[in-house]
Amino acid sequence: MTPARIFEANLTSIHRRTDRMFAWLLVAQWGAAIVLSPFIRPFGWEIDAVVLGGAINAAPLLLIRRRPGWWGTRHAVAMAQMLWSAVFITLTGGRIETHFHIFGSLAFLAFYRDWRVIATATLVVAADHLARGLAWPESVYGIANPAWWRFLEHAAWVAFEDVVLVCGCLRAIADMRVVADREAALAALNHEIERRVDARTRELRAANASRQLAEAELRQAHKLESVGRLAAGLAHEINTPIQFVSDSVHFLRDATADLVGVVDKLDTAQGLAHEERADVAYLRDRIPKAFDRSLDGLHRVAAIVQSMKQFAHPDSDEACETDLNAAIESTLIIARNEYKYVADVVTQLGELPLVRCFPGEINQAVLDVLVNAAHAIDDVVRGTDRRGTIAVTTARDGDHAVIAISDTGTGIPADIRDRIFDPFFTTKDVGKGTGQGLATVRSVVVDKHRGSITVDTAPGRTTFELRLPIDGPRPRALAA
Repeated sequence: MTPARIFEANLTSIHRRTDRMFAWLLVAQWGAAIVLSPFIRPFGWEIDAVVLGGAINAAPLLLIRRRPGWWGTRHAVAMAQMLWSAVFITLTGGRIETHFHIFGSLAFLAFYRDWRVIATATLVVAADHLARGLAWPESVYGIANPAWWRFLEHAAWVAFEDVVLVCGCLRAIADMRVVADREAALAALNHEIERRVDARTRELRAANASRQLAEAELRQAHKLESVGRLAAGLAHEINTPIQFVSDSVHFLRDATADLVGVVDKLDTAQGLAHEERADVAYLRDRIPKAFDRSLDGLHRVAAIVQSMKQFAHPDSDEACETDLNAAIESTLIIARNEYKYVADVVTQLGELPLVRCFPGEINQAVLDVLVNAAHAIDDVVRGTDRRGTIAVTTARDGDHAVIAISDTGTGIPADIRDRIFDPFFTTKDVGKGTGQGLATVRSVVVDKHRGSITVDTAPGRTTFELRLPIDGPRPRALAA
């Protein structure tokens, strides 16, 4: 908004407020004239006060009602107000004290901050004094034959007040223009600040969206890196049961062929010799075991494949109720090749309710801690016949589910404990670690699930305790 428009708006507001003030004042003066007239001027003056007051107030009150703030309204108010001064001076018989009503009226009219209104009021006063001073001087000066200079004396006092009030109005108008300039400058500054804030907000939103996308890509890359790292071990894990399933199936094929031959020879009455060559007793013992081994191998392959499916399943945008114990068991299966040569795993999975979480990300966090534990134990037992221990326990603690993973590795040196959750920080050899494992654990548990992580470490042992709220992240529809 320009300074001129601000100035006009402020001045119009002042004119409207002053109009409302004079509406009350005109009505109050009318009532005062009606009440005082019987005591000051008996013999029917109260009737004259009612009629004359109504005539004086009619036009300005109507204009204040219909056209508040209009220039014509304030000039009508000025004329009516000065006519009320004439009425009160006449009622009191021209007493000098009543003339102060003129000066008070001019001061009130200066509230309009319009010198033209004061000029209009002054002309009305001058015309009234001149006309009544000639026709009825007693109503103005209180005596029948006043001195000729009395009119000039009254005019001089009114002119003196006019000069003061006009100067005040002009000064007030100048101050209002300065204020309008400042308000316009402030409004322009606020607009510029809002524009910059909006632009910065858009930039931050775009940056935040890019950051979230980068984090999602980084998490996915970390998961793919974990899958790739585990692939060779999983191939070996799957190959072993597949191998003895294959051996058992080959044995069953050959044994079945022999049995079919025996049955055929029995039909020709030569079954005894063939029974001896086929060693039926041996086949009876080995065939059930071959079936059992085949089924066991198939079950192991199915468990590995199912665990891998769960681990590699795309993460949902919404948290869901999850069996943490089952998730941990699946993660232990696919991580087996990481620890089976260096450590034994001991599990103590307590009773847990379903926990609202992002299961894929929790699996990743548990896997990262398990892999770190296996590497820490490997640093201790490498080149020896010893084996370490990884203990995995779960329990409920109030409104939280607690996952504790302990290892008998090297422990965490004191000088790096504050840095283990920093992105890209690693103490492992090149090619063995990316520095994203524990950073991902902290991001998943603390940032995304509003949980906490505590680390208790000393030479020869380390325990990571992951605390997750059971009633975790709420679905977006409910959170909104």
